Formats: sequence, C-alpha cells, structure tokens
Amino acid sequence: MRAHRFVPALLLVTLSLGSSQARGQTAPPDSEHYFLSSDSRYMTGCFGPCACPVIITSPIKGTFDLKHVGFDGFFENYEVLNVRWTVPDTTSNITIQGSGTYRAGGEVAVQQEMKLDLTVGGGAPLRFDSGLVSGGGSFPKITIDISLHQDTACRDTVMHVDALPDPPAAVDAGGALGRVRVDQVSSNPFSGQILFRLTLPRADRVRLLVYDVQGRVVRNLSRGAWLPAGTHPFTWDGRRDDGVASTSGVYFVGADVEGHRVACRVVKVE
Repeated sequence: MRAHRFVPALLLVTLSLGSSQARGQTAPPDSEHYFLSSDSRYMTGCFGPCACPVIITSPIKGTFDLKHVGFDGFFENYEVLNVRWTVPDTTSNITIQGSGTYRAGGEVAVQQEMKLDLTVGGGAPLRFDSGLVSGGGSFPKITIDISLHQDTACRDTVMHVDALPDPPAAVDAGGALGRVRVDQVSSNPFSGQILFRLTLPRADRVRLLVYDVQGRVVRNLSRGAWLPAGTHPFTWDGRRDDGVASTSGVYFVGADVEGHRVACRVVKVE
C-alpha cells in the first residue's frame, strides 16, 4: 500500500502504495491489498449528542484495495476499492461492499479522512464518512472511524477500521542494523514513478538517495531528515535533483543510515 511526501514537515517523501498479491486475490494495478485486523468493529446504537450506553458491537472481517491517485499539495489521495467485509450476526453474516476515498497529510498536523459508499446487507448505498480527523501518521497502517452521521444524530452506525497491507518482500540491511529495510511495493521496471517503503527499528537520521550504476547521487529525497521508528513510504518520480528526467537505465534507490546503505535495484524505462 509505510510510507509517503511524509507529513508533518519531517520529510517531503510521498505517501504512496504499490501493488501486491495476497491469499489468491490480485489487487488492481498500482494498488495494495489491505486486511482488516481483529480490532475492527461494526457498531450500531446511541452515539453523538445522546451518548447513551445502548451500542451493539460486532467484529468486522474482510479486505479492500488502496490505490494512490496523487498529491494535492497537502494530502496524499487514494481510491478505496473492492471493499468486501463481513459482520457476523446471530442468524447470518451481514455483507458490506463498496468503494470510496482515503487521504492523509496536512500542512502542519497529520490528518486523515475516509469516505466510503457502502451497501450493508444488500441495501441501498450509504455514505460512511470519518470527517477530517487527526491521525494518519502510522500509514500504511490505517486506523479510523467512519459513520453515517459523524456524531450529529442520536442513532448511528459506526465502523472502526483498523487495517494493514499484506507485507511485500523486503531487502534487508543485515549486520548491526539488521532490521532496517527498503521494501519495493510497485512494479519494476518503471516509467513514471516507483514506490518504496522504508522501515526503521529505531529513530535515526536518514538520507534517502538515488544512485546511478557509477555510484553517483542522482536524487536526494530527504537530505538527512530525522525519522521516528516505524515505516515510511516514499517514491521516486524518475527525476534528478535539477528536475530533469533521468535517462533510462539501472539505478539504486535506498537509505543511508549511520553509514550503512540499504537499497533496491530498479530499472527506468521510457
């Protein structure tokens, strides 16, 4: 689906996702397949201004696909596709299907928003919306509440979405930094942009760099930004530091951490 232009202003690296194949189901091109965790919940009852304690809660199981569609200057924007969720019921399973959008970013604070048009139990499509709320800093993990009325009505239906992408294969640094990884999450060779995910076991100063086959730096993506432990997606758009498109050929895209280099080999084509 990481990390990711990184927000807040720690690092301008694009929040992006790539393609994956998981459990026999292929995600659409340039998208990532997500699974709901056991913490996901479907809740109906009394919310918002009434705040009464009558709420029925059930687990949600299922998957969806997330496809990056662009950066608007403040937010990384995604399509949410192929929502296929199930809510166990006393007599049957309630099926939930649909699609929508997700965005994460912000000028200062990290914010996120999810809007899904869903059919619940075969009914008419309904708009479930989170509103623009704090969160999104743990991307590619998504944790967010979506609801029909966003705390404006006494009776509401709320879904707590807690989801992670299927993990891609990783290139490991080895040695003392063992768990530092650069994961390629989109197709290679590439022509437009290529998507990666950097994983850090601890907070550290990181240079995200693109090298040619002679070892020369073609693009500096982060310039020594200090990043917290966790996963940070990023992209390379195939351009050099001067903004000119690089020529076709082999490049190495990765991270320098405490003098150790972790990189993926990529091929750029026209």
